[in-house]
Amino acid sequence: MGYGIGLAGLTSTSQAIDVVSNDIANAQTVGYKSGQFVFADMYFKANDAQAKDRVGMGSQQQAIRRDQSYGTVTSTQNPLDLAITGPGMFMLAKNVIGTVPTESPSKFEYSRNGQFGTDTENRMVNQSGLLVVGYPADAAGNIIAGAKSTLTLDQTPLPSQPTSTSKIDLNLDTRNPAMDIRFDPTNSNTYSQATSQTLYDQNGNGHILATYYKRVSSQPLTLTLDANGGFVYNPTQPLASRTAESTPNTLFDATTYRPFNEQVATIASTYKGEDTKYVTTAGVRTLASGATINAETVTIAGALKTLTGGTLNTVGSTYDLRLADGTHVPITQTVVASGGTLAQFTATTERFEVYATLDGNKLGHNPATGADGDVNFKKASDGSTYTQQTSIGTMAFLGGKNIDTLQMGADGKPANFATTSFKLNALSATGATAYGRTNQNGIIQFTMTSDEMSALTAPAQTYANSQNGNTVSNLSGYSIDGSGKLVATYDNGVQRVKGQLVLAQFNNLDGLMPNGSNTFTATAASGDPVLSAPGSGLLGQVRSKALEASNVDLTAQLVQLMVLQRQYSATSQALKLQASTLIDDAINMGR
Repeated sequence: MGYGIGLAGLTSTSQAIDVVSNDIANAQTVGYKSGQFVFADMYFKANDAQAKDRVGMGSQQQAIRRDQSYGTVTSTQNPLDLAITGPGMFMLAKNVIGTVPTESPSKFEYSRNGQFGTDTENRMVNQSGLLVVGYPADAAGNIIAGAKSTLTLDQTPLPSQPTSTSKIDLNLDTRNPAMDIRFDPTNSNTYSQATSQTLYDQNGNGHILATYYKRVSSQPLTLTLDANGGFVYNPTQPLASRTAESTPNTLFDATTYRPFNEQVATIASTYKGEDTKYVTTAGVRTLASGATINAETVTIAGALKTLTGGTLNTVGSTYDLRLADGTHVPITQTVVASGGTLAQFTATTERFEVYATLDGNKLGHNPATGADGDVNFKKASDGSTYTQQTSIGTMAFLGGKNIDTLQMGADGKPANFATTSFKLNALSATGATAYGRTNQNGIIQFTMTSDEMSALTAPAQTYANSQNGNTVSNLSGYSIDGSGKLVATYDNGVQRVKGQLVLAQFNNLDGLMPNGSNTFTATAASGDPVLSAPGSGLLGQVRSKALEASNVDLTAQLVQLMVLQRQYSATSQALKLQASTLIDDAINMGR
């Protein structure tokens, strides 16, 4: 029996030395997790397995546990090298049908080794040629979670896309005075501010959109205090009557009541969008047949008024109206509440006419309808007359904020689905003086939004300037972000998401079966993998241009190796004693 005990001890100790030797050999293997040999006694093999004082039959291997602590993350120069900064394993496939990985006939494999490259089809693979599994993305870059796909570094150029939406938001400096001068895009003295952006037609040709902002007269906006404490106003409220002026026939158009040096007779024309409701007839900007002024109102909720001059609730008294977001607006009372009459106040609005050109040519809402054309202009200062380009709309601001989108709803978006937007249309070449003419025979139809414009006594500042079109662009490179998204970058700066990595986590990592090449296969002991994107749930994020080093502690392993060598030597001595006794007994039996 003693001979068997020694032999079992040598066997198990030798196996433990193998485990330590294997760890030392893999000290430089990326993502490797060191193993720990678990010894177990063999009392169950004793002659009397039920005796409490029985002698065991040596030791054996019970399991090889793996240290799941994370290795040091080191930097590399390969953008496809990936390290997982937390729980999770990369999912790899050997077989694929089209772009869909399959477990038939070979199962998926899992690894912490993120040394990836590409194969001949530009698919992401590991160094053994196993395909990296991820989620696909649709043409718009939206991830299709739940569907498995290979991740391919597609080299196809980005096709051209015509501009359909544009966004321009900036601060208009109210230190610039109202301008009593004909607008001319070639003369910077005729407008307050300007900005530009590049748009693209259906052929991928680029065009320069320039927008100009000309400050015009400040006008009083009527605010009505309703029964609920809200201040109600109409953004498209008509301008004050011309009869209030000492020389109305000189300053105001007799039909539209607009100042002769402005184009529309409303505070603003942009509430819920500006399109072709205004047309040019005989040099005058008027409402198109059947078009009406928007009668919808905006209610400022949560505002607090504080008396600043005069007597409370009397005509002519002044107040500070503090909006819910902290904006202060001076208001003056014009009507006192009495009977069924609600109290009314006025607040001064700052107003700007907006003009646009495309490639230096006049741009209007829709040249196909004849809605756009030059309008009459008369200077208020001396009565001199001219013609000028038609504007695409008039914007107004209260307390520095756009009156169209001043009130926000509970969702953080403008109340009443309000927007300041301009529907603009440019056709191919149709004559040197035509509105909407492009230098190249392309067509541009787009909507420009300016919901976050402001008018403050502060230097000009651009908040947003973007559009969704592009010309044909070649691929510049690929990158992978922290959430595992595969992002293609093109030479025009546009980025497109092409897919997303899948990470797997197991309830029992020690139950995984090692395959070699630092990969593992799921077993009944490990359970099925829980799949998700990096950074979701308990899964770690991924870091590009980085690798997770082996977690083998060489110092600890060398000490363990010395301990096992001593154990092996001691066990061999016991075996030697047993063997010597058997030989002596055999010799003595022969005498």
